[in-house]
Amino acid sequence: MLAFPEPDLGWLAWGALVPLLLSIEGLRPRQAFGVGYAAGLVAFGGLMRWIAVFGYPAWLLLSGGMALYMGVFAASARLLGPGRRTAALWSVPLCWVAVEALRSLGPLGFPWGLLGLTQHRSPLVLPVASVGGVLGLSALIAVANALLATTIGILIDARRTKRRDGTPDSPRYGGLVPVAGVAVLAAVLLVAGATLSPPVADRSVTAAAIQPNVSPRRALDGPAASSLLVELQGLTASAAAAGAELIVYPESAVPADLESNEELRRLIAGAARGAVVVAGAHLAGPRNGAVVIGPDGRILGTYAKRRLVPFGEAGLLPGVGSAPTETPVGSLGITVCYESAFFGDWASAARSGAGLLAVLTNDGWFGGSAGPPQHAAHSVLRAVETGRSVVRAANTGISMIVGPDGSIDRVLPLGASGVIVRAVPVGSRVTFHARAGWLLGPLALAGWLLLLACWAAAEIRRKGRSASALILAAALPAVPLVAERVLAPGPVGALPGPLTSVAMLAACVVTGSGHLFGRRGAAPGGVGAAALVALLVLAMRSAYAGQGFAVPLGPPDGDWILAGAHALLAGVATEAWLRGAVYGHAERIGGWVLGTATSTALGMLLHLGGPQELMFWHLITGAAFGLIRARSRDAVGLGPARGLGDAAVSALAGLR
Repeated sequence: MLAFPEPDLGWLAWGALVPLLLSIEGLRPRQAFGVGYAAGLVAFGGLMRWIAVFGYPAWLLLSGGMALYMGVFAASARLLGPGRRTAALWSVPLCWVAVEALRSLGPLGFPWGLLGLTQHRSPLVLPVASVGGVLGLSALIAVANALLATTIGILIDARRTKRRDGTPDSPRYGGLVPVAGVAVLAAVLLVAGATLSPPVADRSVTAAAIQPNVSPRRALDGPAASSLLVELQGLTASAAAAGAELIVYPESAVPADLESNEELRRLIAGAARGAVVVAGAHLAGPRNGAVVIGPDGRILGTYAKRRLVPFGEAGLLPGVGSAPTETPVGSLGITVCYESAFFGDWASAARSGAGLLAVLTNDGWFGGSAGPPQHAAHSVLRAVETGRSVVRAANTGISMIVGPDGSIDRVLPLGASGVIVRAVPVGSRVTFHARAGWLLGPLALAGWLLLLACWAAAEIRRKGRSASALILAAALPAVPLVAERVLAPGPVGALPGPLTSVAMLAACVVTGSGHLFGRRGAAPGGVGAAALVALLVLAMRSAYAGQGFAVPLGPPDGDWILAGAHALLAGVATEAWLRGAVYGHAERIGGWVLGTATSTALGMLLHLGGPQELMFWHLITGAAFGLIRARSRDAVGLGPARGLGDAAVSALAGLR
């Protein structure tokens, strides 16, 4: 965590994984998972401590969820590289990049704190991102850590051998492989730093970023809104006077309906004196996005934020479509807030013709914490990956204009108000990363999953009866689930319907699952699950309260008895299936780790298509309930907590 902003000691990343790699050496995968999870709690807990501004439960929830990925990395690295020590030279980079790619995809995508981000200030290494992107940098760093850990391990082995028989016994590979690896890595970095350069631009545009420094907790209505609009027009005029052709406002900067207010658009265009203005504002829906205003005040295009912050943006709907907006200064790609962390979206924008990229954000919620500088660092990587200049406008900072090579010579720090202006090149030819290098993540993920599938196939052949029972138990609820989705289309709810619940219980009976009740009945597991759910619901409510929303926990129609009975029965059926039948058969194949992973994955698939919050909820509770099940041997006792917790989370659908 020290390698990230702040304190931004990027050089530490080149050895940051060594303690973890040495500590899991010789452990079984399930033991390695526990060590990796503990390391992940420390790493992500420190990295994202700024989340605590929304309450400590929210911080614990997110840190615990992200730590699961570190546990998966450690377990899979041991599983795929259990033989010779030098196997880590390929298994560690493969597993690390695959896991980073995994946490960057899908509805649960949260690519915050990718290892390659630590090099955003390194002129020697940063150019590699134009070829392999941030994951390419992560791969290089993972190789370096594996080389260092392997070298240390070889030296330790040699020393132990010498102590045992009194004569040095060099391993088969001696120090040749690590030394050769270090030499190759150093050569790659030197060549990259010396030869890789951003695509040559055809022309340049003078761009400006505006930073009004308005507290996000300040009520912007009536006189306050009018005052802010006057301030924005003044800053816009200052940017225009400095020669700006493109002016970018922060996220949600305009406290008015720009789409329908033609007079306001003309006032902004007048202050801009012919410049194109990208104004952060709320759109119809309601949606959070931007309105691109032409020199005559007409709307050139709009963009609505597609990736909403989980547990953070209540009352909003996600946008659709991300095509660049054509403007007099060129084709413009727009992202809002933490969308700047999603490298795949930026590569797609560059391939679609965007010659310039704009980031609109409001990091004022996080004050002077490490959140704003961590967020700002992503824009540097995105510029190098795409070969495009990036104009980043942040409400309270950090606003900056980044060149295609990652250079920054115009910055507005946290807490300042003003305008920065810089002439930047407009890209034409895209980088290798934007064309094909972005495939590194999917390819690593595919290779990782293929190797894990080969291991799973071998285990299934070895334990055929349990495997057949697992497949049958997992598949039985699928048919009624699909039928209910077809017969009653609409938003995906948190609780399964009656047909699916019956099928879940039938799966327990047909496959002969055991341990539906623990050694001491349902109480121990139920108490632990209830305490966990109470903590997580508190985290959910505190996160939304930080945004000014109160999460209703009761049923919308007020029928507490019927809603409570439905929640309890559905919860018991769900847990009897997931932590009873599915977990039990998977545990016989691969222990509690496979049991937890399989039951958690099926719980998430059960809610595929629902809100992000619902998917994330089942990731966290599924993993935690799996651990409770491993200790208590109880499944049914987890049911009431599951049902009531899911019912509470279903209130999020109403806020979306």
